[in-house]
Amino acid sequence: MYIKFVFSNVIQELFQEDQFSGERRIEHEIDRLYNCRNIMEILEVTEENIREYESFLERSMSESRNEVAAVKNYIYQHYAEDLSLEILAEKVYLSSGYLSFIFKKETGMNLNRYIRVFRMKKAKELLKNTNMKVAQVSENVGFANVSYFCRSFREYYGCSPESYRKGTGEDEEALSDH
Repeated sequence: MYIKFVFSNVIQELFQEDQFSGERRIEHEIDRLYNCRNIMEILEVTEENIREYESFLERSMSESRNEVAAVKNYIYQHYAEDLSLEILAEKVYLSSGYLSFIFKKETGMNLNRYIRVFRMKKAKELLKNTNMKVAQVSENVGFANVSYFCRSFREYYGCSPESYRKGTGEDEEALSDH
C-alpha cells in the first residue's frame, strides 16, 4: 500500500500541469494504480503516465516554437512600429508572462533585447546602404526619439551612427578626447 501511495504522488505531480491534466483524468489514473496487484503493474502504470507527460511536453514545446516563430516573423515585418510584449502576446493569443518565458527559453534572450538587436542590425544596414538622414533611419527602425536611437546605437556598436556611416567606426568625440 505504501508503494502505491508513493507512486500515486509521482502521478499527481505530473497532473500539476493544468494543460496536461486537461487531457487526462487523474482520478482514473490513481484508480488504475491502486488496482494494481504487484510492483510490476505499478511501475507499468507510472511509466505509461510519464511517457504521456513527455509526449505532452514535446507537443507543447513544438506549439511554443510556432508561437515564437510567429512573434519573430511579426517583429521582422513590423520593427518600425511600436512593439511591446503586450502587443506581441496578443498577436499569438498568449499571456505576456508566458510569451516572455517561452521566448527567452527558445531564443536565449528576452523579447525587448531581441527587438533592440534586430532594430540595430536594420539601422546598420540602412546607414550603410542608403543616404537617409540619421533621423530617418531612427524612425524607420522604430525609434521615436533620435537621441535615444543614437545613444542605443553607440552602446550597441561602440560608435555613433554618423561615424559608422563615414566608415571610421570610431567616435569623433572619442577622437577629440585624446
